[in-house]
Amino acid sequence: MDIIHVILMIGIAALLLFGLYKLARWIRQLCIEAHVRNHGIGANADVIALKRTNWMDRRTVYCELVLRFKTREGQVVQASVFEHLTSREIVRFAEGNGTTVKYDPQHPQHIILYDRPLILGD
Repeated sequence: MDIIHVILMIGIAALLLFGLYKLARWIRQLCIEAHVRNHGIGANADVIALKRTNWMDRRTVYCELVLRFKTREGQVVQASVFEHLTSREIVRFAEGNGTTVKYDPQHPQHIILYDRPLILGD
């Protein structure tokens, strides 16, 4: 084999490893979100910041929402969640507004947007 083939094979292997790493992170995030959705505890949260990324499609912008909430134990937690938001949702989740989240009691930084009124026992 000549040097070009070796470099090409190393490049392809690096791209495959990077793709597998990204896939594993995505699957892990999906599992965390499913666990929080099924077993999480609801809490009222304040929007601390809304950071727009450069990723967008026709109708939505991929944004990072920084939220602060208090757990049932009284611990104040600040956590981030990434969401695709429409222009209407960007206004609704503006800094200083409130929303609701679900969090994992063992790992309170693992959150999902719940965004519905909390009912006692939720």
